[in-house]
Amino acid sequence: MGLVLLYTGDGKGKTTAALGLVLRAVGHGYRVIIAHLMKTLIYRGEYVGEYLAIKKFLSGYVDVFSLDPDQHLTPRDVLKTALSRAMEIKPFLLILDEVNNAVTNGYLTTREVIDGIKSLSPEVNVVLTGRDAPREFMELADLITVMEAEKHYFNKGVVGVEGLEW
Repeated sequence: MGLVLLYTGDGKGKTTAALGLVLRAVGHGYRVIIAHLMKTLIYRGEYVGEYLAIKKFLSGYVDVFSLDPDQHLTPRDVLKTALSRAMEIKPFLLILDEVNNAVTNGYLTTREVIDGIKSLSPEVNVVLTGRDAPREFMELADLITVMEAEKHYFNKGVVGVEGLEW
């Protein structure tokens, strides 16, 4: 197990920060795995953006795993697939996007996530994102960033903006 970075809190930017690390890692030629554990097709901007980037520029550097309603995949299925692939290719970076929410909502246990992370090679750094990070993840983390909303346009009645929220 390498470093564990945790992005949590009620503010925006957790997934965005993780995807920024993907760009940085790939820029250095490192392999990356992104596992979306709770996001559905409403977040198609992330999927399409990743798909286009991977197809055109990042093929061979990034693997993406996400929920697929047609295949009835659960967050547990996505986690297992991503961890299995990480054990196989030993990427520099493994993003477990919205894993905190998957635990909070009862789809995963902290123990299965932590055991999975600890089973990885030392060269694999892991990023955990999502609101309400479990205490156990905070204890495991080498870096914790809490995103707080100082001001948000939601308070002015502006509902989610495509391209900014998803």
